[in-house]
Amino acid sequence: MHLTETQPEHLSELTLKLRGLTELLLHTVPTGEPIFFEQSADVFAELPNNQLLLLTEGDVHLERQGKLLMEYEAGDLLGLSRALQLPEGKLVATQARFLPLSRDDLIVRVNASSELQKHWAHYLICVATFFREAFALEKRAAFQPSTGFMSFSAGETIIAQGETANCVYTLLEGQAEAIRDGVKVGDIHADEIFGALAVFTRQPRNATVIAKTDCSVMAVRKEDFIDLVEHQPQICISLIEEMAEKINQLNQQVAAGN
Repeated sequence: MHLTETQPEHLSELTLKLRGLTELLLHTVPTGEPIFFEQSADVFAELPNNQLLLLTEGDVHLERQGKLLMEYEAGDLLGLSRALQLPEGKLVATQARFLPLSRDDLIVRVNASSELQKHWAHYLICVATFFREAFALEKRAAFQPSTGFMSFSAGETIIAQGETANCVYTLLEGQAEAIRDGVKVGDIHADEIFGALAVFTRQPRNATVIAKTDCSVMAVRKEDFIDLVEHQPQICISLIEEMAEKINQLNQQVAAGN
């Protein structure tokens, strides 16, 4: 099986492992005469509930609530969820050939061999892992924050002290400096997030940020940034590290002034 979008390498390796386990599990399970579907909107519509199918050739994909979820390949075992009375979408097939087998025959042979029981447990764990990873990828893909990309020439103001905080910024290229009440309070370097504090505290900007060199900046709206932090908590770690660096810079400035 394969995700409809680009599939990570670790999931491709998992599908190969599943195919190998399928071969081991079905090695002694009797199969019926091949079944061919030139075109089917629901492969299992007319088949008994305990029927499983081993795909040998053709195009088959899984749909649920009108959404294409996944594609299947030769060597994949289909219908297991349905045979175990679990929810499953529709399997849509084009020019597809299958070998039919019985769920009951498979279970009997698995129960008769401790070795097959291990393979069966491994198979189920791999299937669960595949769908868990696929769900995680879907959740990440579903969240696409609105971003804007801006360019600033050296000397231009990126954000101004006292203004309302509507966005959080990431400096993609260049260097900038933060100035508060006319006094420089820090430097901002490439890949650094800035402007987040005012978003979190809902306070006006407490400093002006000016491009020290020509800069490229990405802006994320404050509503999307809060959602982004929820989806990618590692952003908080980056913010804490950057805040610690700023505090260290301020401490050094105070010490130098004394």
